[in-house]
Amino acid sequence: MIRYPRLVRLGAWLTLCVVVGATSVDTVDAAKAPRKPAAEPAVQDAPSDRANDLPQTPTLACAGPFAKDTTQAKLAAEFGAKNVTFKDVITPGNIMVKATVLFDDDPTRRVTVFWHDTKARARPSSILVEAPSTWIGPGGIRNGLPLKEMEKLNGGGFSMVGFGGVNGGVASNLKGVLAAVPGDCTLTIRFEPGIANPLPAIFASITGDRTVSSTNLLLRRARPQVIAWGVSYR
Repeated sequence: MIRYPRLVRLGAWLTLCVVVGATSVDTVDAAKAPRKPAAEPAVQDAPSDRANDLPQTPTLACAGPFAKDTTQAKLAAEFGAKNVTFKDVITPGNIMVKATVLFDDDPTRRVTVFWHDTKARARPSSILVEAPSTWIGPGGIRNGLPLKEMEKLNGGGFSMVGFGGVNGGVASNLKGVLAAVPGDCTLTIRFEPGIANPLPAIFASITGDRTVSSTNLLLRRARPQVIAWGVSYR
């Protein structure tokens, strides 16, 4: 009877040597092969839009890009031409005029500039910042500011026109920096009720064409807050 175990073991050993040998050769070849340099990170173009550098709560004063001698061209140079639009705008008095709008596609950054010289788009007559725009103005004024916080900025009480109508909610008797804005400007601040608009009938004494003190208890119950503010150039 023929026995095969020794031959089988010999064949298995030869097979193992071939496999190990091949693996060793591959390892050596891989080590000798030149390594490809690591790919360099792609260089991104530097942003050309300066508006990206604006803080989340930018400030607006009658100086710099918003000085009384500014133009639409200066605004475009400061904030990027794509963020400056000349268009028809409806004023708070419900009159349509041509004006320059900054960041028209972003309500939280929007600013409307009205011009003395509309044709040349030069010499601003006024600038309007309406909620929800987050710009901060002279003295720290901003949209969403509650009545009591406004009294702190003003250094005391003030008055406003009763709610409703063209000038409803417009503040008066401003003091300090709110009354004397640097840059030869005047400040306009408008409130609206924080509970309902229009107000229920029980608030009739603080609505209509009348002057209401900020200390009025019924006015305080309406929880007024700033809904728009702006500067006008003398």
